[in-house]
Amino acid sequence: MEFPFLYLTVALSLGVIIGRYVFHPFAFLLLLAISVAISLWRYLKNKNVSLLLLISFIFVGAILSGNAFNSPNPYLKFEDKFITINGKVYEVKEYEGYAKYIVKPPKLPKVLVTQYGGKYPSEGDIISIRGIISIPQKATNPGGFDYKLFLKKKGIYAVMRVQGYAVDIVGKGNLNFIEKVIYAAKQKTEVNYINSMPERDAKFVISIFLGDKLVDDETLGQFRTAGISHIISVSGMHVAIITGFILYMLSLFNIRRYKVPIIIIVLTFYAILTGANPPVIRAALMASIALIGTTYGKKHNSINSLSFAAFVILIFNPLMLWDVGFQLSFVATLAILYFYKPIREKLSMLNPKIRDLVALTLSAQIGTIPFTMYYYHYISIISLLSNIVIVPLANIAVVWGFLSAMIGLIFPPLSYFINYINIPVVEAILYITKLFNSFPYASINTIVPPLYVIVLYYGILTVLLSSFDKKTKKISIAIALTFVIAIFFYNYLLPKDLEVTFLDVGQGDSTFVRTPHGKTFLIDGGGKPLFATSSFDVGEDLVLPFLYYKGVMKLDGVFISHTDIDHIGGIITVLQQIKVDKVFIGVQKVTDENFKKMIKVAKEKNIPVIFLKKGDKVEIDNIEIYVLHPDPQNLIEENPINNNALVFKMKYKKMEFLFTGDIEKPAEEVLKNLDITTDILKVAHHGSNTSSTQEFIEKANPKVCIVQVGKNSYGLPDERVLKYLQEKAKVYRTDKNGAIIVKTNGERAYITTFLKE
Repeated sequence: MEFPFLYLTVALSLGVIIGRYVFHPFAFLLLLAISVAISLWRYLKNKNVSLLLLISFIFVGAILSGNAFNSPNPYLKFEDKFITINGKVYEVKEYEGYAKYIVKPPKLPKVLVTQYGGKYPSEGDIISIRGIISIPQKATNPGGFDYKLFLKKKGIYAVMRVQGYAVDIVGKGNLNFIEKVIYAAKQKTEVNYINSMPERDAKFVISIFLGDKLVDDETLGQFRTAGISHIISVSGMHVAIITGFILYMLSLFNIRRYKVPIIIIVLTFYAILTGANPPVIRAALMASIALIGTTYGKKHNSINSLSFAAFVILIFNPLMLWDVGFQLSFVATLAILYFYKPIREKLSMLNPKIRDLVALTLSAQIGTIPFTMYYYHYISIISLLSNIVIVPLANIAVVWGFLSAMIGLIFPPLSYFINYINIPVVEAILYITKLFNSFPYASINTIVPPLYVIVLYYGILTVLLSSFDKKTKKISIAIALTFVIAIFFYNYLLPKDLEVTFLDVGQGDSTFVRTPHGKTFLIDGGGKPLFATSSFDVGEDLVLPFLYYKGVMKLDGVFISHTDIDHIGGIITVLQQIKVDKVFIGVQKVTDENFKKMIKVAKEKNIPVIFLKKGDKVEIDNIEIYVLHPDPQNLIEENPINNNALVFKMKYKKMEFLFTGDIEKPAEEVLKNLDITTDILKVAHHGSNTSSTQEFIEKANPKVCIVQVGKNSYGLPDERVLKYLQEKAKVYRTDKNGAIIVKTNGERAYITTFLKE
């Protein structure tokens, strides 16, 4: 068998997927019995154990994955409770105004702590911390980020956010020898960088060499736009550079006999130093296998080495199969192995060094485009040029950074000198990246490609690389493209039901509407949820990913109920990032800063802003929107932003939706005299007792009530309001159900929830 670990890894990965999605004890045992019977029959028939071995690893993967996903969370009983935790501190990372670190209590899983102010603990400290335990959220909207899985991959089961006065350092922990060496080396290296380089340059070198993301958000965005994000993520490129540099230095000193153990020790140390992320582990394992093979006369098989690296990672942590870094690293490497030579041969007219770099960049990009679109929703147009120019400079920066780190552990003054030499290299990288970022259309936002498109993309690549004749290749590609066109026609051109999705944006409102003929509009855009960090943007991190997932690059309209941050917060980002035809908002009694900011962005983007009032009607693809409030002749003085919010009834054939913003009792008093009967009610003000009077609900007489609410300190939704609503109608809540999807043909509505209770 030429690629034994390829087949074993595929079998293991299949088992990991099965363990996540279809893990059930009875079904599992039944499948196991059937598989063993088939395998034994095949073995007795031809004495071949290959099938038995592959099936065994499928079940190994399913067991490992099932246990990982279904392991109980001991912190669930403490959720939202104020408790005290004692434990050892790991991975301290300081930012402006706060620090993040992991606390490992005895006999309990890890907790991720965000501390604001006070004295931050150091690696290995034993601390006592007092605060409220929160359980990480999994994705609550289609296309959303699974924060729970992201942390679970690292063994973290809970999070805490505390002030400095709630943290007491009670002692120094007993770090083992390896932990002490790693921590001391990392700390000393960072100090050497910081003491001898400008702050921005030091943070860049720490990021590209040690893996700590200290580069500011603006610079990160510039690297992403230029298509060179891989430079500031410790990956296989860094391992290859370090390996090549060590081999060069060993050859200078004629040290050949011990090169394999030296490089393996250095790469192992570097992998641990940088946090042992999948790309580094993969590259270190592949480099070690290649060195061992070439040194001791064994033929090196890159596919087998790559598969072995994946196999080892998944055996130790099956959840890494869903890690973006893991996926990108292995797909990029596989693409280079398959595409590098054919592309290089096609570029024979170029200078050899440029040809190698272009072939390397193109092959990696061809392999990872679907993943970049899926996870990051963009394609860099100038990435080929930026990689040609910047990657050689980044290689130099990594070499100087590595040399400085190694020498700095022994003689810091010499490392300072090396860092001085590295400063102009780093400055050149940052300047050129900023220059590329300024190019018009340097990158474009994209939708999330559907799974069938990704499968067909790789299927076509496989066919093109195969030994099939030209005629077979053309026929296969034509069939694949016909299939894509047919699916596109079905999804985007044929009329379907009206789809209304009430998004979970935390403590706020946002609703997406897709009409039967594919017109789309947004009603509000959410705000900043309770779990957000300072850099969190609800538009960037929740609303836009959902829109890209739904294939939306343009909105026919945006309706803003009012200008409170929990309704307009994400709209600003949406207006900046994608094309919007029109903005609809009610006439305003109060023009606050949020309103002014929205108007400014709309003017910059040449988006018309239409002010609606009672009696107006908007029609979008046979969806009729009747404006009920505000009345410019009778604007309400009490809490004017909430009570003069835009209220409208959306009607499709016989089905009616009533959107109420954050209106309170004074507005409900006015509205109860109008035709507010509805099938589906978006409950006002997140279920507050300042709204949803019994008289108003009686008059609306909804069959379904939707409460858009998140974790909050206001006691929302109010228990008495909730109880009354539940007596009158079926009630859904975004904090319990996640996104609530309503599909209707205009006669009946079909409701599903993203989270299953």
